[in-house]
Amino acid sequence: MTVDTLFSEITPSAPPRQSMARLRRVRWSGLAVWAVLLVLIIIPVVTFVVAAISPRLFHQGTSYFTLSNIATAFSGYTGRGIVDSLWVSTLVGVFAVSFATAIAWIVHRTNVYGRRVWSGAMWLLLLIPTWMMTLGWIDVLQPGELASALGVHSLFFYHMFFGASGIVFVLSSASLPFSYFVISVALRGLGSEFEDAARVHGASRWGAIRAVLPIIAPALLSAFAISFAEAMSDFGTAFTLGSSSHFPIATYTLFNAIYAFPANFPVAAVIAAVLILCTVPPVFLQSRVMRGRSYAVLGGRTRAVRRQEFSPFTRVLVTAALGVLMLIVLGLPILGAVTSSLTNTSSFVTPTGIHWTLQAFKDVFVSLPSYTSLGPPLWVSNQLGLVVATGTIILGFVLARRLAARTSGASQRVMDVFLLGSIAIPGIVLGVGYIFLYDQRFLTEHVINLYETMPLLMMGLIASSVPSQARLLTGPVAQIQSSLSEAARVHGASRWRAFGTTALPLLSRALVWAWLITFTKTLSELAIAQILYQPGREPASVVIQTYLGTNFASVGSAATVITLVEMLGVIGVVLLLFRLLTPAGWRRIGEVGTIS
Repeated sequence: MTVDTLFSEITPSAPPRQSMARLRRVRWSGLAVWAVLLVLIIIPVVTFVVAAISPRLFHQGTSYFTLSNIATAFSGYTGRGIVDSLWVSTLVGVFAVSFATAIAWIVHRTNVYGRRVWSGAMWLLLLIPTWMMTLGWIDVLQPGELASALGVHSLFFYHMFFGASGIVFVLSSASLPFSYFVISVALRGLGSEFEDAARVHGASRWGAIRAVLPIIAPALLSAFAISFAEAMSDFGTAFTLGSSSHFPIATYTLFNAIYAFPANFPVAAVIAAVLILCTVPPVFLQSRVMRGRSYAVLGGRTRAVRRQEFSPFTRVLVTAALGVLMLIVLGLPILGAVTSSLTNTSSFVTPTGIHWTLQAFKDVFVSLPSYTSLGPPLWVSNQLGLVVATGTIILGFVLARRLAARTSGASQRVMDVFLLGSIAIPGIVLGVGYIFLYDQRFLTEHVINLYETMPLLMMGLIASSVPSQARLLTGPVAQIQSSLSEAARVHGASRWRAFGTTALPLLSRALVWAWLITFTKTLSELAIAQILYQPGREPASVVIQTYLGTNFASVGSAATVITLVEMLGVIGVVLLLFRLLTPAGWRRIGEVGTIS
């Protein structure tokens, strides 16, 4: 009798019932995830996209099948918008990942001054929506505004801003924090032993960096994919700059198709389908690079990071360079918005000087004629943020675990494509898809009537937040070695206890920050809120946009400043509660999973 035969005889085999139960549990968990994705994202989007080839199904035409809308979408103005979106989004992804990698490396691997300040600045940059950033830059560069008040002749930069260069700059600035957070998680979870090994074998400092970059390839590829998809789906910049500069972007041509008279929903559906398909190449590239490879580096033996020590002069120089960069991408647009809220004149500089006033901040909470004060809408937005952020983190974490699984099957690859594709879907498309689906007579009369209700708005906001948060959490989840949970299970811990004592401490900070990202982005979300809000319960973003489009623009700017301050307050309170209520070990161990 051989040893293998003896071992097989004395090793107890799993009971058939237990194996079947485990198989059923796996299948049901996967089906449950797909059912949620079908309801939240896939069915509404597919319903809208089907209108491109079968407009009669939704009473948008006379044909049950036609390809004429595809030809129309790829010709003329709309076709140029699709091409412009492709090369602009690619350029934005390259710029965002390059600058984010450099900044993350300087902040987390060197002794630069003010590391917390630069991470906080990234957070503040993330909070500002692109439409607000664009308006802030207009308030800076437009003749008679802030630059003129400072004695700077800005006409040349003003004309450059209203074009492709301005769109690329704003979108790169908006995508920078997404890439920074993803790459920061990878760098903070990566010990110094890899760099030390490279230096021991004769590599220079730059050679050591090049040796480490392939290890964080999942983070770099995820950052590029998210930046590309965010740029493809952005509507605020395309609307404020693309329309004025005659530089068409796909989201703006889609907007024109929807709000034209009569509305051309089939052509808009073709553009939406193109935006989704454009995310396939980044996903394919990421899957090709990561196929069969493991990037798990977090474990019980992960060492603390040893920072590179700059000389005093170099330290000051690098800190000053970071300060100038943050002033350009963040400080100036905020100054433009603040100055706009502190004056009631149409131009910052007038023949009689600058007239400062706080009247706009007083009018924010006073119901002007035919307008709504900010108080009730801001309360509605906070309620939405609480529900949406909690639901997004639960579902996003489940999806991140599936996406980070080393053994990727067809289901996982399809899910990855759908999630990234939904990032590239503009909020206006998702909102219209919800109307197309949940306003069907069969659903409203025989299943459930969600049209113009708060639950439908919450579903739409969760659907728009889950894809990006799932991909943001994929990096931290992929770095946790499975041996941690396996060791806990071997010592008798249940599945939930193993998760709570191994993965949760490592992911605690990442989960908290992901929750805060979702909460703050929900407060500033405009497209979905404007389409799906319940009458009489408008969110704050809808009220702010109403003010900005009228003679009360200064009131809208003041309301935006107040909303940003409220976002920062929520962040401070949540982080304080995390520090006071969580165990000290979580705060110490969770440093490897933090994104700040």
